[in-house]
Amino acid sequence: MLQFKYVHIYCNQVNTLEFVNVIVPGVRKYFTNITIDMRRPFLTNIDDVIAENLVSIRISDIKKPFNEQPKIKESKQNVFYEKNFSRSMILNGVGNNTNTSRRECKALILYDGFLMQRLFNTMINENESNTDHVHIAFEDRLICTFSQEDWRYHARTIVGGNPSIISTTGIVEAPAKPKEWYMKQMRLATYGIDPDDENEDTSTKKKYLDYGDYRINFIAVGYVLQALFFFITEGDPFCNDNNCRLYNAHWQEELIHSQIETESLCNEHATLLHHFNTVCS
Repeated sequence: MLQFKYVHIYCNQVNTLEFVNVIVPGVRKYFTNITIDMRRPFLTNIDDVIAENLVSIRISDIKKPFNEQPKIKESKQNVFYEKNFSRSMILNGVGNNTNTSRRECKALILYDGFLMQRLFNTMINENESNTDHVHIAFEDRLICTFSQEDWRYHARTIVGGNPSIISTTGIVEAPAKPKEWYMKQMRLATYGIDPDDENEDTSTKKKYLDYGDYRINFIAVGYVLQALFFFITEGDPFCNDNNCRLYNAHWQEELIHSQIETESLCNEHATLLHHFNTVCS
C-alpha cells in the first residue's frame, strides 16, 4: 500500500466540472487525512513541441497497435488544433452543451492513453515526482488503450498511474448506452431520420449520460477514488461488486447505479480505506 500524502487534481481544459463544490469535497469525504489541491490543466497554453507530441499519439486505426499505426502528418493544421483544443471543444458544443450533435461526437479523435500519461509525466515538477504525491488529470481528449485480447483499441474513461488520466469525454463515450438507445439509432437510420431531430423519452435519457449532464460531477468523484485505489491496491483498483464505487462499469446504467444510486464502497474496500486513513493520520 502506497501511503501518499498529497493529491493534485488538474482541471479539464473546457472547465465544465464542479471541482470546488462537488468533486474535491466528495473525495475528501473518503480520504480524510491527505491534502488535496486543484491545479490548472496540464495542457494549458502548450507550445508547438507538446502539440506535435499530441498529434503523434493519435490513433487512426483502432485495429492496429501503436507501433503499426499509420504515421500522422505533423501539419500546421494539426498543431493548431492541439494548441486551440479547448476552444474547438467549446465551439463544437462537446463538453458543455446538452444538445451536442452525435455526429460531432463520432468524429472525436482518439489518443493513446499510456503515451499521453508518459507525456504528462514529463510535465510534473521534479519535487513532486516522489511517492508522497499523486497526480490526477481530468482531460477532455478521448483516450484509448490497446487490448491484446481482441487486438483493438478501446475508448477508456481512466488510465491509472502517476499521473492518472480521467477522460471527461470518456465518461460519456466509453461505457455503452442502453440497448434501447442503439435500437432506436438503427431504426431512425433505416428511415433516414437524423437522431438529433428526434425527441427522446425521459425514462431512457435517465439511463445514460450526455454532455452537460450535471451527474457527471458525482461520477467523477468515483473515478478519482479509482485512481487513488490504484495505489492502495497496488494496481488493481476495480471491484466486482456493482454496488461499489470501484466497480468497473462497461454500461452507462451500471455506472449511474454504482456511482449515484448506491454511492458507497463495498465492505472490503471500505476496510482498506479505513486502514489507509488510520496509517496516514
